[in-house]
Amino acid sequence: MISTLNLINNHIKNDVKLFVDLCEKEYIEQIIALAKQISDNGDIKIVAIAGPSASGKTTTAHILMRELDKLNEKTAVISLDDFYFPFKDLPLNPDGSRDIESVKALDTVRIEKAFKDIITTGHALLPQFDFITKTRNENAKEIDIGHRGIAIVEGLHAINPEITGIVPHKNILKIYISVNIPILDDTGKRILSSRQIRLIRRILRDEKFRGASPEETLFLWDNVVKGENRYLYCFKDTADVKLTTLHPYELCVYKEKFCRMKNSVSADTPSYNYFIRSVNALENFCPIESKFVPGSSLIREFIGNE
Repeated sequence: MISTLNLINNHIKNDVKLFVDLCEKEYIEQIIALAKQISDNGDIKIVAIAGPSASGKTTTAHILMRELDKLNEKTAVISLDDFYFPFKDLPLNPDGSRDIESVKALDTVRIEKAFKDIITTGHALLPQFDFITKTRNENAKEIDIGHRGIAIVEGLHAINPEITGIVPHKNILKIYISVNIPILDDTGKRILSSRQIRLIRRILRDEKFRGASPEETLFLWDNVVKGENRYLYCFKDTADVKLTTLHPYELCVYKEKFCRMKNSVSADTPSYNYFIRSVNALENFCPIESKFVPGSSLIREFIGNE
């Protein structure tokens, strides 16, 4: 894994397309091997993919589904985000704000029913959460994967026992994904932490797909981190598989759009200094156009099909 500033910039200067292709190939090969492992095991009914915010859970789930389809496995992706209670019914933080990071924000009764239906019949009716209106549409989606089918469940809490504890051990594979790798300079000093990379991803994604300004995302960030510390990391070591989602070229793609946000965020915004440090670090990378990012890339989860 290439994870130093100078190496990344040198590869961009030498041959952008080759570098992008190598990064993409390295990630896809992990997924191909994982799909074969799942397909060779006849008992797995649920593949649970958990990871912190903006780790790439959604796209990883769909890439895995694609590779399983190539192996003639019938699959479906389920997002735990669709099981959020309506915003007005979410639990409260001590400051009175809604706690969207808590496992209690999810309708665990409805999730349990869906899992039981999938394991026994391969058929389930699922809700769909609308992040713009912050409401849930009941029975909005239907999956039918048959008795041998595999449901890929992705979300922050996907390996939390409160969510997947009802699934027999032989019927589930737990996967933990995250960026995991920081970016260093030539002296070994950290330029960007994996958490900063995830913040950059999330700010870009939330603006593109969820109608949220950078300030709105930063306002939530502290609670996002607290939620990860409280509800995710304690279960990380229960995962059967761990994947790293860093694509080293991605920072060069984010540079121009993210750095332009610098003057649009007020200095009194929560996590402002953390945001500015991330902007300043990103300014060191050579920019590349989004046209070099493959349409099926995990990076499209954060920038869209620009």
